[in-house]
Amino acid sequence: MKIPHVKIPHDRPVYPIKHISKLTSLEPRKIRYLETQGLVEPARTDGNQRLYSGQDLVKIKLIAKLRDQGLSNIAIKQLFKESCLKKKSKKKV
Repeated sequence: MKIPHVKIPHDRPVYPIKHISKLTSLEPRKIRYLETQGLVEPARTDGNQRLYSGQDLVKIKLIAKLRDQGLSNIAIKQLFKESCLKKKSKKKV
C-alpha cells in the first residue's frame, strides 16, 4: 500500500516539541527556553501542547546557529526585529 504524499503548508503548526527536538538536536527544555525569551511563539492546542510550524523549525535552527557563533538572545531578538522591519518596508513600496 502506497501512502500518499501530503504537502503541509510551511506556516501550519503541526510538529510537537519532541519532533522539533529531534530535527534540531536541541533538548525540549532549550526549545521551551527560547519561548520564554520571546524568540519563538509556538501555537498551542486546546490541551496547551506546543505545536511548531516549518517556519518555526527554520527559525529555531537559525537561533541555534547564531547562539553557537556567540550571539546573545538580545542580539538575536534585535536581528529578527530589524529583519521584520525591512520586510515590512519592502511590502509598502
